[in-house]
Amino acid sequence: MKRLTLSLMVGVTVVGTGMLSACSSGKTDDAQGSANGSAASGKTVTLNYFDWTDEQPYMDQVISAFEKKYPNIKVNASYVPTSDYIQKILVNLSTGGGDMDVFATQSTSNLAEYISKQVLEPLDDLAGSPDLSGIADSIGQLKYDDHIYGLPYRTSKWVLYYNKDMFDKAGVKYPDGTWTWDQYEDASKKLTSGSGQNKVYGSMSYQSDNTWWRVLANIEGASNPLKADELPKFKQALEYYYNLTYTDGAQQPFGELVGNAGADFAGRFLQGSAAMMWNGDWAVQQLNDAIQQKGVKLNYDIAPLPHWKDQEPATTGSFAVIMVNKQTSHMDEAKKFAEFIASEDTAKIIAGNGLLTPWTSDAVKQAYLAKVTTPAHASVFSDNTKVMSQVPMDPLYNQGINIVKEESSLYLLKKQTIDQTMQNIQDRIKKEVK
Repeated sequence: MKRLTLSLMVGVTVVGTGMLSACSSGKTDDAQGSANGSAASGKTVTLNYFDWTDEQPYMDQVISAFEKKYPNIKVNASYVPTSDYIQKILVNLSTGGGDMDVFATQSTSNLAEYISKQVLEPLDDLAGSPDLSGIADSIGQLKYDDHIYGLPYRTSKWVLYYNKDMFDKAGVKYPDGTWTWDQYEDASKKLTSGSGQNKVYGSMSYQSDNTWWRVLANIEGASNPLKADELPKFKQALEYYYNLTYTDGAQQPFGELVGNAGADFAGRFLQGSAAMMWNGDWAVQQLNDAIQQKGVKLNYDIAPLPHWKDQEPATTGSFAVIMVNKQTSHMDEAKKFAEFIASEDTAKIIAGNGLLTPWTSDAVKQAYLAKVTTPAHASVFSDNTKVMSQVPMDPLYNQGINIVKEESSLYLLKKQTIDQTMQNIQDRIKKEVK
C-alpha cells in the first residue's frame, strides 16, 4: 500500500449489501437521466449519500436547503450506525462504491486510505471555486500529489473544561490562555480532595485504552506514531498523564475505569467527580443538554488548552470531509452536492446546531454563538489559536495508533514500564504495519 505522508495543520465505512440493494432500484433510471443531462433538462436526478447517524440532525437540514436550491436534484440519505460506518464504507468501496455517489468521513486518515485505493474523484475544480474561497487554506491542507480529493465541512477543537464551583471551593484561580501544563498539574493537585465515595479529582482520567492523552503530543505537532521522530512527544504526553494519576494522585486510577463507568466522562464531570478535563467541542452539547434538559446543576466554563513551557499556545482538531465516488453516474450533480456541503451556507446550518466548521466568517461565528450561549467563554472556539493536526493523512495511521492504544493501556494499568512500552510500540509498528 502506498504510504501517504501528508500532515495537516488542523484538522469517521459498506453499507450492508441489503442496504445498497435497497438503494439501487432508483439508480438505473436516474443514471440514464444524468447521462442525458437530466438536471439541466428538467428531469430529477437522485443522489445516494452516505453518512453516519451522529450527523443526521443537521445533515437533514443541509439536504433540505440543497434540494431547495437545486429542485431537480434529490438526495437519498443513508445514515449508518456510527460504530459500523468505517467498515461498511470500506466494504462498499471494495466493490466499486455501488450506488454511493457522495459520502462523508470524519477522519483524514480514512481520506488518505480512500485515495490510496483510487476510488475518489479529484475535486480540484471545486477547490478553486469562489464559493469556497473562505476555506481555501483548509482545503489546501488536504492536498495530495497536487490534487484535492475531499472537501472539509466540519472540524473539531480541543479546550480545557473546568468546574467553577470546585475552583471557588478550593480557592484556585480560573484557568486562562496563559496556563502551562505545569500549572494544570499544580492546580489538579490542589483541586483533589476527599476519600472513598467522597473522593474528587482535580483532573479527568479516561479509560486506559483511550488515547486522548495524545492531545498533549498533538499540540506540539506530533500526530503520527509511524514517524520515529514524533514518538518522543508521545512518550512525554503519556508520562505526564501517568504521573497525574499515580505520582500526583490527581486523577482516578485507570483500574477503576472499566466498562461504561469509564466511558461516561460527561457523566463524571457533571457529577463533580473531576474539576477539569481536556476534551473536544462536542462535550459542550453533552453538558448543556444535561443541564438544560435534565436539570443537572453544573457551573462550568472553558479556557484554551494549556501549553508546554516555552511553547506557543495551540490546540488540536480534525476535519470531517465530503468525497465523491469516481464511479458515480451523476458526476455533475454529485459535485454540486459536495460543493454545497462545504459551502458557507452549510457552515451556517452546522454552526447553528452548535458545531464547528472550517469557516471563520462573522456570519458563521454569529450562528455558532447564537446557539451556544453556555459556557460563558464559548468564543474560545472561534479564537485564533493555532490548530494542529490530530490525525495525519496516512492510510496506515489507524494500524499504528491501535498499537499505541494497546501498549499504552498496559503502561497505564502498571503492567509494563514506559521504556518497555515505547520499545514495544516501535517493534510492533516495524513488524505489523504494512
